[in-house]
Amino acid sequence: DIDLSKDIVAEFKKSNEYQTYSKNHRLESKVYILTTGYWPPYTTIKCNLPSSLTEFQNVFQQFYLNKYQGRRLFWQHSLAQCTLKAVFPKGRKEIGVSLFQGLVLLAFNEAQSHTFNELVQNTGLEAAELKRTLQSLACGKVRLLVKEPQGRQVTETDSFQINSNFSSKAHKININ
Repeated sequence: DIDLSKDIVAEFKKSNEYQTYSKNHRLESKVYILTTGYWPPYTTIKCNLPSSLTEFQNVFQQFYLNKYQGRRLFWQHSLAQCTLKAVFPKGRKEIGVSLFQGLVLLAFNEAQSHTFNELVQNTGLEAAELKRTLQSLACGKVRLLVKEPQGRQVTETDSFQINSNFSSKAHKININ
């Protein structure tokens, strides 16, 4: 499965569809095509993807389904990972996060702070999944977000903002 997936992705990156897409976006991607019968089942978790990711999915899906007619493609967002490039007052960082953590962090490009309910709207994540995600960003070892009120539990009345005091000696930080 993995070797076949690498071949498909290599062919995709040579395709006209990808070349056209990559000219307009600064998004690097790696896709794994896995046969459902050989891997454990995963529950599909819905979320609101940024338009650049939605466009990438559409371009890849069009390429894949044209090549393999009669097959279906399911995106498992809960398995996705991202590397975000961030600028903090104390320096630039590359942050390895899950897709869900990435969606939360990207919301702070639009506003300085967000309530829990605003993040539910922005990310499209269910409350339980968003609570787990926010807990990892605001209550874990690496705290990229500050939660109000302070505490270890995330509730629906909490608000969040970027931790402007965040610092790390490492340039690359992995949260997920």
